[in-house]
Amino acid sequence: MSYVNLKVYSGDSLEELVEVLKIAIARRSLVIILGECRVDYEGRAASRLELGERVVIIKQDSALLVHRPHGYSPVNWQPSTAIIEVTFKPSVGLVLHAVRDRPREYLTVVFVRVGLVVIGELVDQGGFTMYLEERDMRDILAENPWIIEEDLRVLGVEKPIGEGYVDIYALDKSGRHVLVELKRITATREAALQLYRYVEVYRKEHGETPRGILIAPSFAPTALETLTRLGLEYRYVDLKRLWELFKKRESKRVSLQEFFTKK
Repeated sequence: MSYVNLKVYSGDSLEELVEVLKIAIARRSLVIILGECRVDYEGRAASRLELGERVVIIKQDSALLVHRPHGYSPVNWQPSTAIIEVTFKPSVGLVLHAVRDRPREYLTVVFVRVGLVVIGELVDQGGFTMYLEERDMRDILAENPWIIEEDLRVLGVEKPIGEGYVDIYALDKSGRHVLVELKRITATREAALQLYRYVEVYRKEHGETPRGILIAPSFAPTALETLTRLGLEYRYVDLKRLWELFKKRESKRVSLQEFFTKK
């Protein structure tokens, strides 16, 4: 088993830390700095963050983040920074100057005091799986039906059919009704049979056969076999894509709540 190789610097002067940080950034090491700093940003907008105790992280891809003591989001950040310069200016402090090419942005962090610096290289090759709830998947797909199929028009969600509820009820571009069932994990044969039951109940109640689409991040071989045999369709869904859309939606919701709270 390999262990993370970390070097910790505490009690060094700002001037002594300049060379340490230059070498670490040139090697694309992970850098964590705890200290008192101010931050200036200039680019698509402009901002100034006055002196305060913060955590500054420079990741191994040169992304730079400034965190305050509270909250999970960075107050300033610079993704995939092209250049990070480190200098010491007497009567000013230790200066990190980060430049991003596209779009052109500048982030300057000035430390007047540093309590701790951690430097190391991390190895992370683990896979990442998002676990949205099915209702979140349903809402995101209902708001973005193009992910399922172009020109699909959503008529409703959680439509009662027989003794159950189909996740999404829609109309395709040819005017045919579509029943969409979702699974947030691997779809099984039972999921395919559940969709088939919805299709059959709808056919008996309305005198027409709707399209049935099962959506999941992955499918068991027996599920694919059953779907094909029963004339049903399936779509693979990218959970990462849904997660990004979910975050954007939640961010807009929080912004609106803050706006009305301020009003």
